[in-house]
Amino acid sequence: MNLSAEMSESIEFGKKSKDKLYELDYIRFIACLAVMIVHITATGITGYIHGSFPHLVMLLINRSLKFTTPIFIFLSGVTSFYSYRQKEFKYFSFLKKRLAKVLVAYLLWCVIYYRAYIKIGYYTWDINFFITRVFQGTMSYHLYFVIIIVQMYVVGPLLYYILRNTDKKVTVLIVAAVITLLSAEFIRYELSDRLFLKYVVFYMLGIYVTLERELFLSFVKRHKIHVTAAYLITGLAYTVVSYYDMSITTYVWFFFSASSVFFVYYVGLVMKEVFSKYYSFIKLFGQSSYYIYLMHPLVLTVMILYAENNGILSVTKRLILYSATVMPVTIISCLLFTAAKNNIKKKKRAKIAEAAS
Repeated sequence: MNLSAEMSESIEFGKKSKDKLYELDYIRFIACLAVMIVHITATGITGYIHGSFPHLVMLLINRSLKFTTPIFIFLSGVTSFYSYRQKEFKYFSFLKKRLAKVLVAYLLWCVIYYRAYIKIGYYTWDINFFITRVFQGTMSYHLYFVIIIVQMYVVGPLLYYILRNTDKKVTVLIVAAVITLLSAEFIRYELSDRLFLKYVVFYMLGIYVTLERELFLSFVKRHKIHVTAAYLITGLAYTVVSYYDMSITTYVWFFFSASSVFFVYYVGLVMKEVFSKYYSFIKLFGQSSYYIYLMHPLVLTVMILYAENNGILSVTKRLILYSATVMPVTIISCLLFTAAKNNIKKKKRAKIAEAAS
């Protein structure tokens, strides 16, 4: 996903309205809310007594929504290549555009997190430490995603070429699925969670949608009952294996993630029809989603410190506090920023058009 381009710009890929993938903005909306809920409910998982009813509820919510990374990567696969259906693909032009939109915001937020964490007392000033953390994606726990996406952009054109030039696309996806599953289970080293091979099938599935969108839509709509059932069953299974910390957790995670891509896409299609009158807001939210992703852990950290400094020991009260502040503050701030940025761009375009006329 171009968590920067894909999550911070609308889906203007085709000239005709029918070519626009409106459902992708609804999917971003779902995934963006889900990632914030996942990070907030983590407090309940670690805070409540293991096996208690509140702990089980938090675990179920958390694991049922823990599809965010695969979904964002899938979205990136779609939006990275959809515009190249009818125009020439140039590797370095593609790479420059995608990396610039991702890395500028990433570097800015690395600076913000570093300064904030120094002030809090988590870090001390050390330029070598800063550079290392930036390259590793370890300045904050959620920034690993950017490292994955950068790798996807580098190898993505090769994956696109393979899928575009074969008539055995499903077979290629199955091979990619096996590679992803085996990589996730057996490649273990420090920071291996940001290796692109552990997510490559989700990116390739996104590419597949750009090439065979009608087939994909037909499959999802025709098998909506099976898609929903698969998500519910694997989500419950993922919760159970996580609760017992079973050795098959990685395998269950993979099938849950794969099921979630199809299920969330179907939900996005439904939302596109049911909530079409709210699309302007959903579009703005989609444009803001990369910023929301980057910002919300900092707001959560501030609220965690607030709870600690003010003697709020109740896990339930903490969860209420985090839910009532992290999501509203982050969303409103990022929406206002994006709206202002869009307004500036609009005025610039108007001036250029006026000067040219």
